[in-house]
Amino acid sequence: MFRAKAINLLDLQPEQVNSWLQGFDTIMSDCDGTLWHDDKAIEGAADVLNALQTRAGKRVYLITNNGLKTRHEIWQRAQRLGFQLPNESHIISPTQTIVDYLKQHMTSDQRVYVVGNAAIERALTEAGIQSFGAGQPELLQPNDKWQEFVNRELKQPAATGNVGAVVVGWDEHFSYCKMARACHLLCSNKDCAFLVTNKDAVHKYPSVHIPGTGAFVAAIETCSGRMALDMGKPNPLVLEPLLNAAALQPERTLMIGDCCKVDVTFARNCNLQSLLVGTGSYQLETLHGNPELPKPDVYLPQLGNLLSYI
Repeated sequence: MFRAKAINLLDLQPEQVNSWLQGFDTIMSDCDGTLWHDDKAIEGAADVLNALQTRAGKRVYLITNNGLKTRHEIWQRAQRLGFQLPNESHIISPTQTIVDYLKQHMTSDQRVYVVGNAAIERALTEAGIQSFGAGQPELLQPNDKWQEFVNRELKQPAATGNVGAVVVGWDEHFSYCKMARACHLLCSNKDCAFLVTNKDAVHKYPSVHIPGTGAFVAAIETCSGRMALDMGKPNPLVLEPLLNAAALQPERTLMIGDCCKVDVTFARNCNLQSLLVGTGSYQLETLHGNPELPKPDVYLPQLGNLLSYI
């Protein structure tokens, strides 16, 4: 209806917005920056998503690139912040997408090397998949040389035994040793899967910017000569379980998010319509000043603005 026009819904007549809403059966919404900041819901966001379900009869799913929590943990946060979802199957998270992928592509006796946080390990363990490395520092010890680390840790047969995948997520303990181990595993076995929770390059906060998962995986891609499969947005792969189950029709699905490069691009990749909200890093003025950014179909300063139209 408004393809890539970045129309501010507040500039339309109520009947136009109502007509636009009637074009959707399913709503998908990003979480961080769209529904909540840290552990605080953004004003009006819960009221809108709840009303879309109870008043308008829409199916609602939350889709996030957050690899620091399992799907169940994200569902618990949503419930705690007032977002009413039927169950955790209405959460699409990279940890669960990784589990689903590995179940299809690994044998039961294989294990996973995780460069990332403990949430990835928890999700894998709950699915009966063995893993090692998650949430643990691995550093060269004082007076230890890299050659000694390689001889001790990487040249032993057990170093690569039964490893079917390398999974990378955000890792505050990222180190040369972890990069070397991942590189060795990927170069030693071309059939070893290489997955990443997301390729977000940087996490931006009001007073500081810090490296994102994309920075870690880029280092491993460089030394291994292999490209990681992105298990988060904007890869349309993450939508395949719902499409295979005929749970949604892309042309009748709305994607809501706060990031042009991730959420709007994801919507385009999946043939969804897109609503950008200005509670993240991108506002309408940002779009007008940066014509190279992917433009959403419509825009609202915040999701709560939609409540009066439902």
